[in-house]
Amino acid sequence: MYAPLRFKVFGIATVVAVGSAFAMPLAHATQTYYIDEGTDFTNGNPCDIYDVNTITASLQTALGNDGWTGSRYVNPSAWPQDFWEECSSSYGTGGDDLYYGDNAILSVYAGHGSPHYLYFGSYHGSACTVSMTDNARLGEMAAAQGAFGMWLACEVIQGSDLGTTEYQWLHQQAGWQNSISIGDDEPQDFYNATSSSTNADAWLNQMSSGGRDAIIATTETYTSGSTVDSCWSVHDSAKLKGNIFNTPRGGGPSCGNGPPEYWYCYEHWQD
Repeated sequence: MYAPLRFKVFGIATVVAVGSAFAMPLAHATQTYYIDEGTDFTNGNPCDIYDVNTITASLQTALGNDGWTGSRYVNPSAWPQDFWEECSSSYGTGGDDLYYGDNAILSVYAGHGSPHYLYFGSYHGSACTVSMTDNARLGEMAAAQGAFGMWLACEVIQGSDLGTTEYQWLHQQAGWQNSISIGDDEPQDFYNATSSSTNADAWLNQMSSGGRDAIIATTETYTSGSTVDSCWSVHDSAKLKGNIFNTPRGGGPSCGNGPPEYWYCYEHWQD
């Protein structure tokens, strides 16, 4: 039997071009992670949805066993401001990504979501959401340490939005384009598979079952004379556990500036 076709798509975001060198896959000195997880969404506050299962505890254990260092915050300790850009109130007063969401190579949120939104169970600072358009600027501006975003929630990444409403300066982001459920140990299983498989192969193989439309997207800086091959080169090489492209992209915009022109490419697969 033939395996299902993986849909491979690419484009170039239509913004002002700024020169930046293409990054080679050097290992980062310290493998770091940051995890926020919401499971309790029935607290009588404006954030109420419905409760979900715990899915990042075993992932944290696997990361720790491999020498990664970092933090995991759950429910009342997980705040939307952890992923808000810190450098300016333009992204939401009280942004703390300098210390949390953008201060680690691997940045993870588990809970609820919708297209380019993360939903938190905690109502902190009169907010319970992160807009990937208005609040989050991971991999750039303050801290700028993020390289991989794992969004363990429904619908957060939409391929059609990558050139318009998804402004993260990360090498890769992984999620789903539809409503899904996630098994307790699936994030751990994905991570462990990246010792030999690329992030793209491991994510699509693990996370596309049961009608889930798994997507993994890569972005790389556009430079004069570059082609989309620079994007696919990273997409087809990066490995979390294998420690390939576990580095910040660098060359991103400073506080308040728009992103340089960039290539984006992605695969999605629904089994």
